[in-house]
Amino acid sequence: MKKWQETRNYRRIKDQNGIIINIITVDGVDVEVNDEVFLAYSQADRRERYITEEVEAGKLLSLEQLLERGVPFETLGIELEESAEVSVLEQADRDLAVEQTKRLMIALSGLERDEQELIQALFFDGMPVRAYSRQLGVRLNTVQYRRDKLLKKLRGKIFS
Repeated sequence: MKKWQETRNYRRIKDQNGIIINIITVDGVDVEVNDEVFLAYSQADRRERYITEEVEAGKLLSLEQLLERGVPFETLGIELEESAEVSVLEQADRDLAVEQTKRLMIALSGLERDEQELIQALFFDGMPVRAYSRQLGVRLNTVQYRRDKLLKKLRGKIFS
C-alpha cells in the first residue's frame, strides 16, 4: 500500500454480502456515500496529489505560481463561476430581450397588411429589396423608403 493510500480519508469496502460500499471519513466519522459523491471526492483528491507531486520538495504551493506556469484551472480542481454581478446583468439582458420581443410582436400585429407583407418578404423570407420592388412593380427607392419608414415606426413602438 502506498503512503497516500494509508493517509486518505475515503475507501471502498465490500460488505459480507459482496456489495461495495463507498465510505468517506468526515471529522472522524465514517459516512456512506453514493458512487457520484465518491467519484467526485476521489478525483479532487487525485488532482491535489498530482499537483503536490509536481512541486519540488520544500517549496510552497501557491495558486499564483501555478497560474503563472500555465497549469489549467481544471487540473487544479477550480471551476470558474461567473460573479453575481455578471449573472444579474445577464438576467437583466434576458428580461429586456423578452420584453422587447413581446413589444415587437404587438407592434407587428398592429401593422397594416401591406406593411406586414413587406416585413415578411424582406426580413423573414430574406428577399432582396430589388426583387421585392420588381414583384410589386414599384421603384427600388419606394421600397427602401417604405422599409426605412416602417423600421423607424417599429423602433418607436418597441423602445418607447
